[in-house]
Amino acid sequence: MLGTSPFIGAAQFGRKSHEYRMKFFYNEENMKELFIKSAELGVKAVQLIAYEPLVRALKKAEEETGEDFFIAATIPVKFERCLSMLEGIQPEIIAIHAMFCDALDERIGRWARKIREMGASPAAATHIPGETIPEIDDIGYDFDFYLAPLNPVGYAMLPDFESTLRALENTEKGIIAIKPLAAGKLTPKKEVFDFIFMYADAVSVGITSEEEMKETYSAASRSTVRRRSVGRER
Repeated sequence: MLGTSPFIGAAQFGRKSHEYRMKFFYNEENMKELFIKSAELGVKAVQLIAYEPLVRALKKAEEETGEDFFIAATIPVKFERCLSMLEGIQPEIIAIHAMFCDALDERIGRWARKIREMGASPAAATHIPGETIPEIDDIGYDFDFYLAPLNPVGYAMLPDFESTLRALENTEKGIIAIKPLAAGKLTPKKEVFDFIFMYADAVSVGITSEEEMKETYSAASRSTVRRRSVGRER
């Protein structure tokens, strides 16, 4: 999936965060062009953070190309407002932000039901996958997917690398990997994606240029590894 964290200038990009936010968040044309280029290169799936400029840019890309993108949206704040905004683009997956899921906010069960009632698959985003995934699985909240940090160097995989991999192996839910290139610290290579696809069903990669897109998609497409899951085998 084409990830959109750079489009909002997410903090993990350090000094580049402000540059990315000015280039994309405040310039919908630049975001639209990358959505279109991604479709031209064969990737018509977007992990969309639900802010109005990003939603508008994706709508424009769909209108100009006639493409229907597969959308996995993440609601960052103001659940009801964002859910209403997303109705116009009909996401296949809608994730609740990690700030709520990692805290086991009492509202996430109700929000998951609202997402399903809208016709989308509910997902939980987490920044502490090694703890949050087994906790949510044990509680039995109605989620179909987890969005979790996953990369071969353990970047942002909390509380630690081993517990994260164990949680990803044992859950029966679908996994969408985020931060796969460790916020730009890793070069997109087949070996990186081979590792990720042992534990994940899909991967979202934040991309800021056509050149990055070609390099990343080419590396990902060469991987033939498919997820192994103890939980699913049971």
